[in-house]
Amino acid sequence: MRSKMRRCARVLVLVAVAGWVTADGSTSRAAQLLIDAPGACADPASLADEVGNLVGRPLAEVADVDFRLRVTEGASGHWRLRLEMLDQKGAGGAPSVRGSRKLEGTSCAELVEAAAVAIAVSVRSLQAEPPAEAPHPAAPPPTAEAARAPVVSALAATPPPPAPPPWRLAVALAAVLDIGTLPSVSPGAELDADLQRGALRLTVLGAWFESQDAVGSNDAGGRFQLAMGGALACFAPPLGRWTPLACGGVELGRLAGTGLLVARPETGVAFWRAARAEAGVKVSIGGDASALVRAGVAVPLTRPDFVLDGSSPVFQPDRLAARLTVGLELGF
Repeated sequence: MRSKMRRCARVLVLVAVAGWVTADGSTSRAAQLLIDAPGACADPASLADEVGNLVGRPLAEVADVDFRLRVTEGASGHWRLRLEMLDQKGAGGAPSVRGSRKLEGTSCAELVEAAAVAIAVSVRSLQAEPPAEAPHPAAPPPTAEAARAPVVSALAATPPPPAPPPWRLAVALAAVLDIGTLPSVSPGAELDADLQRGALRLTVLGAWFESQDAVGSNDAGGRFQLAMGGALACFAPPLGRWTPLACGGVELGRLAGTGLLVARPETGVAFWRAARAEAGVKVSIGGDASALVRAGVAVPLTRPDFVLDGSSPVFQPDRLAARLTVGLELGF
């Protein structure tokens, strides 16, 4: 009889332990990523994989917490992210906010990368916390120094600052117009190479202009042509699809004139030097292609005077030359 009662008691204990384990396990589940972002700028699967690589184990093995991200784009092209760590075992069974952090950046991808680092730091902090066991004796009251020490939650740990945006390369092919350097309005072609980082844009260009004729009072004159290169530094803050341009720089080139309607035509060459200031805009038209428009002036540092027979003046550039550039830019 006693042996039968002992066996029944053991069965009841085992059933009670199994029920306790089942009930305890039912309250824990894998961490979830809740993302609210415009378009497809943040992919939950890719973010979870990146966090797993940083932590050293899949995010699905982390229990008791969830992570919620909300990404918004500001009017000035800046992006904002709010990251919250949610406790699955909040009061009343509803998730509660355990910690939060706000980040800002120039792109959604940059913020998502910083969020991955912040989530990994939080998960590692959770791993370092001791498991909940039997209550420990009450700790003594904190000293004055301990009371002044800052309390930082796991999610509030500061991630490393995001890396600065990389230099972006682009090339542009444009039609140009010159007014003032040559005897009459002269069209031409221009090839640009651009590097941009943030709001700084550096441009190296080369241009060739169609030759123009100037004829004096004695029906003799010259044919003039300009080929030059230049460098511009621009303030170009990206504002969504639009990027305004404010540029300054220099241009150097070859200004040549050949005698026209004379018995013995000769060619004279002058070194062209000018300071240059321009304003314009770049507009994205899809993919990596953009339309480019710039307009400005070139101020000659020297104004060569072309003459015939050493005395008869034929042509001299104006004190101020206008430039207009319209082209297509491709980014890489």
